[in-house]
Amino acid sequence: EKGIVAYLSQDVTFTLNQLAALNQADPKVVLTGRLGLQHIGTFGVSLGGIVGSESCRVELRVHACLVMDAPMPTDVVQSGLDQPTMWITRDAETMRLERHRAGGWSEVDISEHQTTMRAAFENLRGEGYFVQVSGMFHLNLTDIPYWSPLLFRLGTIGPIDAQRAHSIINAYSLAFFDQHLKGRPATLLDGTAKHYSEVL
Repeated sequence: EKGIVAYLSQDVTFTLNQLAALNQADPKVVLTGRLGLQHIGTFGVSLGGIVGSESCRVELRVHACLVMDAPMPTDVVQSGLDQPTMWITRDAETMRLERHRAGGWSEVDISEHQTTMRAAFENLRGEGYFVQVSGMFHLNLTDIPYWSPLLFRLGTIGPIDAQRAHSIINAYSLAFFDQHLKGRPATLLDGTAKHYSEVL
């Protein structure tokens, strides 16, 4: 896993290098000097979240990191991250409910998932947020719940309403990037807003 994660994270560095080159001298003179390279963030679900966290560890040109429901690589846990980082995930009991309904998620998986994310959060050197949403299954963090109303009956999405889950994810993601990439204070992040009772 470490090999593929390190390999995929190179895509972020490659992309940043290409954007920097275009910002310096776009051959078509469309993007020269117009890219906000001081406002770059990453986000990803599952493997995308793992790769995003590794990219934040090795690439300081990334200024904010959003990780959704992904166990953290050992290097990220041990080294820590400098950037503001948000984790959006769910609690262990919800993962056990998902295992009961849809399979997967052994106790070892659940423990690794929960402990590595929490450890990375606690080792964070920048600002951090740990958002757990009760009743949200892994697929609720994707667009898959919109594919068919039968997915709930099949047990593959959580008991939380799919639209409600997306509203929570979107609100926290937007607040995080607004505050840390655009400099707009977000009350949702200071713990005083009580819009979402599902957030633990």
